[in-house]
Amino acid sequence: MDVPVAQRDRAGLEFLGSLQHHAGGVLQPAAGARYATLVPDPPPDIQGRRRSVAEALGGHGPWLFDRLLTRYVAEEIYVRAIPAAERARPAIEAWLDVPDDAPGSLTLDPDLVPPAYYHEGFHLTTGGWDGHDLMGVVISDLGYRYVLMPGGVGAVRAGENLMDQRTQVALEAPRRDYRRVLEAGCGNGRFSAVLAREFPDAQYVGVELSRTQLEYGRARCVHEGGSWELIHAAAEDTGLPAASVDLVAIFTLFHETPPKATEAILAEMFRVLEPGGDLVIGDIAPFERNDAFRSVVLDWETEHRGEPFMRSYLHLDLPGLVKQAGFTGVEAYGLGKGDYPWVVRARKEA
Repeated sequence: MDVPVAQRDRAGLEFLGSLQHHAGGVLQPAAGARYATLVPDPPPDIQGRRRSVAEALGGHGPWLFDRLLTRYVAEEIYVRAIPAAERARPAIEAWLDVPDDAPGSLTLDPDLVPPAYYHEGFHLTTGGWDGHDLMGVVISDLGYRYVLMPGGVGAVRAGENLMDQRTQVALEAPRRDYRRVLEAGCGNGRFSAVLAREFPDAQYVGVELSRTQLEYGRARCVHEGGSWELIHAAAEDTGLPAASVDLVAIFTLFHETPPKATEAILAEMFRVLEPGGDLVIGDIAPFERNDAFRSVVLDWETEHRGEPFMRSYLHLDLPGLVKQAGFTGVEAYGLGKGDYPWVVRARKEA
């Protein structure tokens, strides 16, 4: 949506984007280069690496300011974006109000009890992803557009394009002729739009826990002329029939879930995937694929940027869990700088 943002609101959000870009694009590389010079042979384990970075860069201005600004921006996004959305409420509500008989569907479950991990407050979002009734627009059209796209976030480095990375992952699917594509954790539809574009002959199905993100995705679908099937459910229990899709595509979900939930989600994906179908996952590369400095940057987000399961994810054997769920032909590889996006690809035997 093209939100009619007041000049002062837009300037405040663009200021945050510039701060994040400076932190991630200037300060953090300078700190990384300094660390590489001071510690040419870093420890192999994450605890040792954290201590090593703290000792080597404890008084290093670029590192300290990079961390300060990264935390500040993560908190301040919602401080500025939510009031901006409120001031544009009439236009936003009009955009969200799509006809019930428009192509596609949105099925909400008023009795849904989200799993415990959903209440962890991902990304320091004020009140969680359903903490405000306009949170879909707050996240996508204000936070992402003005702050995170120009500034980078998490594994996405400053200057990289979030949407290009989603396209890269979608193109890793082995076929083009899928009949029914399922995305687990579809959020507000950024990857949904990519999948619908890359597989135009397939029926797209998205499953998501957040009501506000689904409502945003529904409006986006209608305004873009799509016909998505959106379902309010946990990825561990989609309610879909067994063997009812032939491609499962997942983008940046598993660093937001604890290991047991990841296992349960993969089991559910195996159940709903038909024999001969494919699984494509895009996420952050595991600990051993990141250099010492970068692994500490990512690990830092566990306590400081609303990523409570980042540390456990970085040590997770995701390809192993995919095999454990029953998939075969498992491959794991990186596509870009720092192996991000990290792709795990597999199939369900015919």
